[in-house]
Amino acid sequence: MYKILVVDDEKKIRETLRDYLEAKGFLVALSADGENAVEQCADGVFDLIILDVMMPVMDGIEACKEIRRFSETPILFLSALGREEDMLKAFGVGADDYIIKPFPLSVLEQKCRTMIRRNKGLAAEDYIQVSGIRLDYGTREVSLEFTEGTVPLENGPVVKLAGKDFELLAFLMENKNRVLDRELILSKVWGYGFEGENRVVDTHVKNIRKALGEKGRLIETVVGSGYMFREEL
Repeated sequence: MYKILVVDDEKKIRETLRDYLEAKGFLVALSADGENAVEQCADGVFDLIILDVMMPVMDGIEACKEIRRFSETPILFLSALGREEDMLKAFGVGADDYIIKPFPLSVLEQKCRTMIRRNKGLAAEDYIQVSGIRLDYGTREVSLEFTEGTVPLENGPVVKLAGKDFELLAFLMENKNRVLDRELILSKVWGYGFEGENRVVDTHVKNIRKALGEKGRLIETVVGSGYMFREEL
C-alpha cells in the first residue's frame, strides 16, 4: 500500500484529500506547514508528497528545496496560483507535477498513481488511456482505437514514438483539457535548464500528430500560448 504525505495549511483540504485517497487504498499522513513536512520526510519514507505552495512557517517552494537535499520522492504541487511563472518556479526547485486548484479528485488520484508507479519502475504495468489512445510507459508504445468508418494507420494500430515525442504526448495526455504553455512544456519534458528555442515543441507536436493519424486532431493548437490535448467525451 502506497504512503502519501499531504501538506496544506487548510484543515478542510487536508482532511478531504486524506479521506478520498484513503478510500482509494492509499495510506495518508498529514502536515499543516512546510517545516513540519520537511521533518516528516526526513524521519519517514513516503511514496509521494502532495505539497501546497502558500503556507505559513515555510512555504511549499522552500520546503521542496529542503526535501530535495535528501530525497527524490515524487512531489506534486497543489496551488491556487496558476501563472506560468508560478509553475516554472515549482518545477525549477524539483517538483514533478503541478495541479491548479480547484481540481477533480479523480484527476489527482490518477496523477498520484502514475507518479508513484513511474518512480518505482513499475512502468510495464503503468499506462494512461484517453479518447482511444493508450500510452504504455513500459513498452513506450501507443495503441490506437479507431471509430467505425475511419482508416487505420499504414503501420497498424500500435505506434512507436521516439524520445521526446513519447514524453511530450505523455505530458499532454496526463494534463488533458488543460492549456500548456510552450515554456512549461519545455521545462517539464526537456528539463528546466533547456536553452534551445521553444519552437522545438512545434516540431515534435507535428511528428506526434502525423504518427497518430486521425487522432492527431486531439492535440489542439492554442494560439498565442501552446497546446492542449482535448479529451473526447
